Amino acid sequence: MAFEFPKQYNPLETEARLRQMWEEQGIHRFDPKSDKPIFSVDTPPPYVSSAHLHVGHAMSYSQAEFIVRFKRMNGFNVFYPMGFDDNGLPTERYVETKYKINKGKITRPEFVELCLKETKLGAETYRQLWEALAISVDWSLTYSTIDPRSRRTSQTSFLDLYEKGLIERRNEPIQYCFSCQTSLAQADVEIEEKSSALNDIVFLGENGERLIIATTRPELLPACVALYVNPEDERHQALIGKTARVPLFNYSVPIKTSPAVDMSYGTGLMMVCTWGDNEDVIKWKQDNLDTRLLFDAHGRLNELGGEFAGMAMEPARKAIIEKLKAEGLLLGSQPLAHNVGVHERCGHTVEFYHSPQWFIKVLGHQDEYLQRGGEVGWYPPFMKIRLDDWINGLKWDWCISRQRYYGVPFPLWYCRECHEPLIAPRELLPVDPTQTPPPAGTKCARCGGETFDGEPDVMDTWMTSSLTPLINSRWAFADPLHQRIYPMDIRVQAFEIIRTWLFYTVVKSHHHTGTLPWKHVMISGWGLDEKGKKMSKRAGNFVDPMDVIKKYSADALRYWSAGANLGSDLRYTERDVADGKRLMNKLWNAIRFISMYLQDADGNRLDVKPGAPTPVDRWILSRFHQVVRQTTRYLEEYEYSLALKTAERFFFAEFCDNYLEIIKERFWSPDRFAPEQVEAARHTLRTIGLGVLKLFAPFIPYITEELYQIVFRADEGAPSLHISAWPQADEGAIDEAADELGRTLVAILTGARRWKTTQAVHQGHPLRSIQVTCSDRQREFLTPVLEDLRAAARADAIGFAPAGEVPTEMEGITLALVLGEKKPKEAN
Repeated sequence: MAFEFPKQYNPLETEARLRQMWEEQGIHRFDPKSDKPIFSVDTPPPYVSSAHLHVGHAMSYSQAEFIVRFKRMNGFNVFYPMGFDDNGLPTERYVETKYKINKGKITRPEFVELCLKETKLGAETYRQLWEALAISVDWSLTYSTIDPRSRRTSQTSFLDLYEKGLIERRNEPIQYCFSCQTSLAQADVEIEEKSSALNDIVFLGENGERLIIATTRPELLPACVALYVNPEDERHQALIGKTARVPLFNYSVPIKTSPAVDMSYGTGLMMVCTWGDNEDVIKWKQDNLDTRLLFDAHGRLNELGGEFAGMAMEPARKAIIEKLKAEGLLLGSQPLAHNVGVHERCGHTVEFYHSPQWFIKVLGHQDEYLQRGGEVGWYPPFMKIRLDDWINGLKWDWCISRQRYYGVPFPLWYCRECHEPLIAPRELLPVDPTQTPPPAGTKCARCGGETFDGEPDVMDTWMTSSLTPLINSRWAFADPLHQRIYPMDIRVQAFEIIRTWLFYTVVKSHHHTGTLPWKHVMISGWGLDEKGKKMSKRAGNFVDPMDVIKKYSADALRYWSAGANLGSDLRYTERDVADGKRLMNKLWNAIRFISMYLQDADGNRLDVKPGAPTPVDRWILSRFHQVVRQTTRYLEEYEYSLALKTAERFFFAEFCDNYLEIIKERFWSPDRFAPEQVEAARHTLRTIGLGVLKLFAPFIPYITEELYQIVFRADEGAPSLHISAWPQADEGAIDEAADELGRTLVAILTGARRWKTTQAVHQGHPLRSIQVTCSDRQREFLTPVLEDLRAAARADAIGFAPAGEVPTEMEGITLALVLGEKKPKEAN
């Protein structure tokens, strides 16, 4: 039966058809009953806001998926789930923005219902894109961070850490976003440079002397609790131990010492408030200072603000500055750019706020986390520095409670009488304590009370996302799967969430299981626009991946994704996507050409058997096996970009541009060659044609599968290329002498082609003769392949000559070339 090639490759039709085939045949399914070695992948569960997808997302997920396909073809039983991070603040903010609602003005169940609706829509949008991109996850393993399995795992994690003494509730200053009205963890805060002013403000000493402090936060004057000087500062020795009066608010604060005070900043007098920054918190704790809580939960000044009560911070700052000016207490104001903490989700300035929160104790465990980070295989290795720097810079325990609606509830209640926490029994998990009371007959262990109120806060979304390896291994269910896939083989993620998702996952796995969560970490960069700026919806510079797929194909977009070196950013240009389309066209035509010689004149498939390869065949086979070896090595090290470039260079420059040109004549004029030479070429074409499809399969899975089904499926055992065996490098086929011959042939052909260009003739223009000038040794190994060389050069005659004027890239070889007459086009 003849090979049934369509007139042209139709990507959209083919992609839809092959997706259906893969799904129906379970090509990407994890088989829990298989005894094959398992390769397990911890994939990043994206936030399911359906409005922000761009080609950068397609890039990062495709890069990880290249490795998955490679592993599957190497005989691994791949555990590759897809998750969706659909709980927590990002989802709430998306819903609030889309519906223009305030969560405080509708009921909690109503708000949660809207969140669930939007996350379902967002997850479907993601799924459509991942399926279109041929992201080969096993959709039967899908999870979400709000589903019952994840809620149970997250609540089990809380109980386990609580029982180990690693979680506690504390009433202390925490970082807080007044815009989102919730507490934050250190990892939720980014540093931005913002414009401000340094204000010189007059305090009065005990004897009425003017004490000048420099501050960017005059609105915190009513929260001032002390002034500090450096004990080495001779200017202020007489002030130590005395008091000063706060301007406008007319109360006294102590003057204390700290070697941390910068004597060169302003006048060397430092104002400490509750709380403007981390230094304020440190001094408040160390010296047991008073507490003056100035702001309510909405960020407005309370009664301590006096006449400024009810104002938000910015208006209060301006009003207080004006009042200071009016009373002669502002001596000057200088513009200043300084670093400010902002909430990474909304961009608003982060403040300190005092309220009871739940914390995981990470301080004091930094050395343990650093050791764990050193046990992970990092790809690329330099990314480990980001984790080390983050761990070494930790200042706060991990605040895990959030004052929001949509998230995993804490599994506990409080006694209504004494407020003692009551922890839920494990058999009740997952539980929402605001909807479900404790088991009947429960009494408070502290006071004997019988009435309880559920914890209204929810957990930080990272509290659940950090458990993805344990969610997938069903750790909280004591499932045997846990022992088979955990620790997982690889975590794939972007570099900007090393401080959050990666760090928190290391923390959780270390404390829960005493192990790493995974063996390797593969880090991706950002997708950038053509100007080198990070793509984002906010910046308006993103490209919709579905538009690219419709115009160029999914394979072409995946090809672009492979252009970034491991861990590096990648600019998006249509030119690079078009290069992927070019590769697809070349591959289609090359395999179609090969198929012509895998069948007889009647269209019957030939039984292609190995024969004795000619020197030319040995050259291309030697190079093929070297490329297989190098490509395999790169993919084993997650260097997908280098792997693709290696395979692509071989395919274009050696196989298509030279070998195919050399051996065409064996099929077009078989009477000029021995039958065994023709059969050797046929077998070589089949070997390398199938092998090249396999090398490209992880990167451009659709067109490679289509070509496999048309040409090779009938003779191969695997129903899909993507579960066929990865090619193995045959070390015995690697032949240095054959390689030298191949380099020589390529040099001669390249020299002839360049000469034709100088003569302003088409490459197909025939030569009357080609004469080669070379050493005796080169002449010896070229003689057996002269007929192949003549045919490839399109020459009527070939031989050796004592001198040639046309140079080649190989030292010692020159050519003498004579143009022939253009012949009428003939059918071969």
